[in-house]
Amino acid sequence: MSFDEMWGQIRSNAVARQQSSMQLNQLPADGGGSTPGKKLVADSAFLKRRATNAETVRDDFVKADNAASKETEQVGSSLKGFKSGPAFSTFMTRWRGQMKYVENLLKNDISGALRTSANEYAAREQREKARHSSEKLK
Repeated sequence: MSFDEMWGQIRSNAVARQQSSMQLNQLPADGGGSTPGKKLVADSAFLKRRATNAETVRDDFVKADNAASKETEQVGSSLKGFKSGPAFSTFMTRWRGQMKYVENLLKNDISGALRTSANEYAAREQREKARHSSEKLK
């Protein structure tokens, strides 16, 4: 058997073993998860707690960034006069930009979105409470 024939046979066998298929994951029809009987209840208070947690994470992130930046800038100051000094300055500029980006994500996109959702849930909860109260009076 020549090399080309052997290579062709090996390749054919490999292609035959690689079946292309897709499997969709789904929950059972009963809607159950991994812990039966437990369900997530997301009301306005829950969302407000999560927003507060996100703000705490942001505050901790900012404190850690400030400490790291302070120490890193001291290293950068000691590199003045060296060829790596300007590269270090570029690094710090990029670092500050990236940290500000993450801080804004935590502040606006996570905490802010959770607070907005909490307020919307609270308004809906009040409407539902008023609707149920009026139905009881009828």
